[in-house]
Amino acid sequence: MENFDVVIIGSGPGGYIAAIRSGQLGLKTAIVEKDKELGGTCLNVGCIPSKALLTSSDHVTFAKKEAAKHGIVIENVQVDLPKMQQRKDKVVKMLTGGVRALMKTNKVTTFEGIGTISAPGKVSIKSSKGETQ
Repeated sequence: MENFDVVIIGSGPGGYIAAIRSGQLGLKTAIVEKDKELGGTCLNVGCIPSKALLTSSDHVTFAKKEAAKHGIVIENVQVDLPKMQQRKDKVVKMLTGGVRALMKTNKVTTFEGIGTISAPGKVSIKSSKGETQ
């Protein structure tokens, strides 16, 4: 197994920012993420997807309740939920791709699996297949 100056377990907003900065400082850096995509819960299933759907919902509310106040008549406003989900997925994919690109740009090695501090100065990674690195 390789030696690193810094190993970050978890790629949420704190993890990937720490990894980027470590790489920028010239430290040999790795980040371990249990999920396929970087960004943690916030980016993949929590905050960002929710905000993307809330933005779409705000547009529906505007079209139904506020547009007429501005002299804009929009009749028969409907929600296309699959299309809203597609947009949300596109937003998440774009942002996770950006995080992955930042890891590459800043020379951060990425590992997929569950990271555990197994001894002082040692991190073990258990893959989704149950293999330990």
